[in-house]
Amino acid sequence: MALDPHRIAFEWITALGAALHDADITAVTSLFLTSGWLRDFLTLTWDLRTLEGSQKIAAYLSGSLRKGQLTAVRFDDAPALAPRTFPVPGTQCSTGVEFGFVFELPHGHGRGHARLVPDTDGAFRAFTVLLMLHDLRGHEELRKLPLLDDVTDVAAREVETDPYVLIVGAGQSGLQIAARFKQMNIPSLVIDRNARLGDNWRLRYPTLTLHSINRQHTLLYQPYPSTWPELTPREKISSWLEQYPVTQDLVVWMSTELKAHPQYDANAGRWDVTVVRNGTEVQLHPSHIVMATGQAGRPIVPSIDNAELFRGHIVHSSRFPGGKHFTGKRAVVVGAGNSAMDICQDLVAKGAESVTMVQRSSTCVVSRDFVNEFQREKWPADEPLEISDFKFMTVPLALLKKLSIAGQQAVMDAHKDLHDKLRKGGLNVDMGPEGQGAYLLYYEKGGGFWLDKGGSELIGNGSVKVKSGVSVQGFTENGLVLTDGTELSADLVVFATGYATIRESNAELFDENVLKRIGPVSGLDDEGEVNGSYRPCGHPGLWFATGDFLLSRFLSKSLALQIKAIQIGLIQQA
Repeated sequence: MALDPHRIAFEWITALGAALHDADITAVTSLFLTSGWLRDFLTLTWDLRTLEGSQKIAAYLSGSLRKGQLTAVRFDDAPALAPRTFPVPGTQCSTGVEFGFVFELPHGHGRGHARLVPDTDGAFRAFTVLLMLHDLRGHEELRKLPLLDDVTDVAAREVETDPYVLIVGAGQSGLQIAARFKQMNIPSLVIDRNARLGDNWRLRYPTLTLHSINRQHTLLYQPYPSTWPELTPREKISSWLEQYPVTQDLVVWMSTELKAHPQYDANAGRWDVTVVRNGTEVQLHPSHIVMATGQAGRPIVPSIDNAELFRGHIVHSSRFPGGKHFTGKRAVVVGAGNSAMDICQDLVAKGAESVTMVQRSSTCVVSRDFVNEFQREKWPADEPLEISDFKFMTVPLALLKKLSIAGQQAVMDAHKDLHDKLRKGGLNVDMGPEGQGAYLLYYEKGGGFWLDKGGSELIGNGSVKVKSGVSVQGFTENGLVLTDGTELSADLVVFATGYATIRESNAELFDENVLKRIGPVSGLDDEGEVNGSYRPCGHPGLWFATGDFLLSRFLSKSLALQIKAIQIGLIQQA
């Protein structure tokens, strides 16, 4: 007999609503699989949490759920969130039911999502549940820009003299946060050290193209034209970022840097900040500072012996000027991630005499087409982007890691030919230290992978040579020496060796009294949530924003809700 997804969902959501209203922990957890997952974004605590297993869920609810706190649980009226069936991951024949729902809180409106699967007794129980604060009552997101008039001009001038939030960094994260804050009536000023908006992309290597489809890297509130390429090149994303503050009415100061050691007044709940704008110092007193200087922070260039002897050119991948400048030259690229492979391909295409990649440890390599096909499924063109983002974020990263590890053999089988070519050329390739794949490596390490778009062919046929399992030991006048004693002749050495974390990159800006209170701001915590980003970092009034377009597009709302709750007195900062 065919499943009736609406009936199954209705029975479950009715039971959930009653159990939540009564704060009946036993009743709530009985609606989950013993191995079920609960993800909570600001609903029961002012933090981002993931709980795995009914015991942890029960313990969490016991300390946070109060009677009458969650009420009016009902189906979400968005058509794309209506009850429907889905194939249960990790099985060949089981079918589940998923749907969205909404609920009320004393201070706001909530949104939720559930995936139900048949348990051993045949009853449908929750595999995953997301509970999320969606809006604060009386302070709902506007989702429209005001008409431009004198009042708007006055508001902009007030932001420049007395911003409630200072956002440091005008890349995709900083700008999307500012746009969200604009719609939440949180006065915000964005500053950036670059002279021109978009330079954080524009100044990188010329062949850089975003490896995700454009639906996944769309900016908040502003879809691309229908003629936009599916994979966005460097110049186009730079230009799109440049016009974004104009269309979203944001206040941005370029050529502006935060002067070191801003002081926080705990009694007033404000910072004493000096910024240097075009060489002139300006005093500001924001209540909050958001560091949005990028997950790719300060470029890491290892200190190598005898670098001063080398007669060739040394550059970090972030400032690689393009392969056309090195036609006929011998190039060595140190590193084996996305940037390294992009640069190797560019050098071969532009006629370098030789190109050698130095790979220290194993790399996770998957086809870009394989990843893009997955993204097209998750961000379909006929579904509102907000709904696609919401549905994707309902899967906890810790669960996604378990599913990826369990399914790694299927991914490796799909990439057998590609991996065979890479191994033939000497590359050490895997699916990550635990088999977690590229997406989780991005969150855990910020690297260790590349999305292949032809590099395997070049390595397989010897156009790009590989030295694996070694590092650079030192330079000579005409090249470098590896740790296995091999000498490589080179006219160019590119260090595609990654970037320091956002915390490390900004450590010199803050004094010891601030730094000692800041926890980790990279990687994942024990629950699988991003450390210290879009959530409390340990110091009041200081926030960090990292990640790709999706993360800042989605979690900018959670950050805005926390700051708004502080502004209106719902949260008291420590």
